[in-house]
Amino acid sequence: MVGRTLTEIRERLRELSTPAGRYLVRCGRTGERPVPVDDVRFPDRDSGVEAVRAAHAYRATLRRYDPRAPWYDLVVCEEPVAADTREAGREWSFPPAPDRSDRALVAYCHDVAGAVFEALSASAHDDLERSVMDAYLEAAERTADRDRLCLALLSTMAIELDALGPAATGDVLERATAHLPAVATSDRPVEAALDYLRTRGVLADYAVTERGVDSQRIVVRGYELPPTDGRLPTLPVSVEARRRTVGPVAAIERARRRDSGVWELSLSTADAASGLATVPVADSP
Repeated sequence: MVGRTLTEIRERLRELSTPAGRYLVRCGRTGERPVPVDDVRFPDRDSGVEAVRAAHAYRATLRRYDPRAPWYDLVVCEEPVAADTREAGREWSFPPAPDRSDRALVAYCHDVAGAVFEALSASAHDDLERSVMDAYLEAAERTADRDRLCLALLSTMAIELDALGPAATGDVLERATAHLPAVATSDRPVEAALDYLRTRGVLADYAVTERGVDSQRIVVRGYELPPTDGRLPTLPVSVEARRRTVGPVAAIERARRRDSGVWELSLSTADAASGLATVPVADSP
């Protein structure tokens, strides 16, 4: 469905960029620096021009599964690296650019959603692709904050994936990880996954409260994906844990609400097919 993947385009932008570059890419109309060129600089104008082409390809690919993604007139600008100049550039941005954590969250949601769509296409689940888009566009009508639309997309995708059943969902997630950058495996993959999700802004913090031979209990705070129809989306946790696991993958068996945005998750490697996309929500007594 998507063609050239978002991950590949972002990797090309990383190859072109340098932290001390004098050139950046922004919208000529609004001054905004959208994903995926929101926080990267380039050493010369030629690499900036190539970055504009890559960013246009990224945005075009993004709109194939997110029709509400805004359009930008991207141009290359020469700007010193000095902090006062960067702040001056932000003063005339409209709408205001999100902070670093919001940018990371938006980029992360796009990458995972794109990888799952690629996996659905390879698995010939065309009906599910359409169901995800229909449900997402309906949810988007209820989402006023543009920067929260990426979360609506991941939540919608997780709910719709449940319709495939555990085995097919596991296959889709396995295929999806192939479209994401390789990461090191870990002897504690769930915790490594949660550490990474914290850096992306998907959650604020977590604590392991119980650890067994093949089970864990973890309290997660500030989890950004809300429950829908009594089910909590677990898709990001499943994807990231799977990327870091060799052997049986720990899956979330149940989620108990402790407070607003605070969840107690019970995980086990005994039934790795459960909780891959969503889990039922149980309120604390």
